[in-house]
Amino acid sequence: MRHRKEICSWAESADRSLTASLLLGRNSARAIAKAHLSVLFRLLESDQNAALVEISKVSSFSSRRLLMESFRVTFSLMNEHPDYHILLGDPDLSDRSVARQYDQALLKLLRECNNNKESLSEKLTKYPLKKRNNALKRLEHPEFQRSRRIKLNQKIVYGLSDSQLEHGPLTWWHWIMVTLLLSICALIFIDY
Repeated sequence: MRHRKEICSWAESADRSLTASLLLGRNSARAIAKAHLSVLFRLLESDQNAALVEISKVSSFSSRRLLMESFRVTFSLMNEHPDYHILLGDPDLSDRSVARQYDQALLKLLRECNNNKESLSEKLTKYPLKKRNNALKRLEHPEFQRSRRIKLNQKIVYGLSDSQLEHGPLTWWHWIMVTLLLSICALIFIDY
């Protein structure tokens, strides 16, 4: 391990800052715990067992508890592709744009698992229980089922046809010229 000195001082540093952060409130203390865990995972090169050993060295029970509450989420965030970070957050699915992003990430993960829900469920085992349950419930939600269907956006379809008419190789007057030329050729060959 290249960072042995930093790892040795990590437990004491985390304990001091988390004890102080509890005065600011539980939410800010959780955010600080996640930051400490991110540093620890980088130092230990994402070794879960070594991280648990280092967390056990934290002397304060409340600090250890905060670290363990955030352990799985932080570990998953460190090892998961950024496209899936929304699955590990606490998104407000009543907001349409957030729900669409969540559904896109879940759909991408489902496609990686070959549209197999059992395989997806296995992949989600490294997620915290609450996040895993949210993702599995969302699979059955009508909005997600609707987003899985392939739809053609009318704007895209009409936009392509309009752009082809305006900027395509043949505009309307080119078509008139081609039609007239073909009509003249047809009249000439019919007469012979």
